[in-house]
Amino acid sequence: MVALEWMYGKAVRNAGRVMVVALLLGMGGGSVRASGVDDMALDAGALLQMEQRAASANPRDQCFLYAEVVQGFTDLAGRQMAAGEDEQASVTMRHVDEIAVKLHDSTAKDAKRLKMAEVMMDRTTRHLADMVRVVSAEQRANMQHTLQHLNAVHSELLATVFAR
Repeated sequence: MVALEWMYGKAVRNAGRVMVVALLLGMGGGSVRASGVDDMALDAGALLQMEQRAASANPRDQCFLYAEVVQGFTDLAGRQMAAGEDEQASVTMRHVDEIAVKLHDSTAKDAKRLKMAEVMMDRTTRHLADMVRVVSAEQRANMQHTLQHLNAVHSELLATVFAR
């Protein structure tokens, strides 16, 4: 009888621990799902799908969607650089520059979530500026060109936000 009470008590304590862990994971999982692109490590395929969705979106939504894509590809290039994939990071940065043109073209005064797009671009340009400081000399010119382009787009977004 004592052995059953001991085993039963142990099972109740373990069930309680499992319940606490499940609750903590449930709360943490909700916060991860509620967060944006910053917290997710997206691969190139997912980012290309996001880019296609941005291209076919309502013109009022395109600015924000392209800002998400630029941010995602910039983060991808940073991960590629950290992994030593310098050539792939260079290709990714050239693609970021192409998307920045689309982002610039989609900037309009009636765009939705313009302030959020501006905040994302601020974060992205700061991240890219940090990346330019540590990149090899061969990649620096390409990345600086992309950074200048993104800074110009960010300035335009900021002017549009304040013009409202």
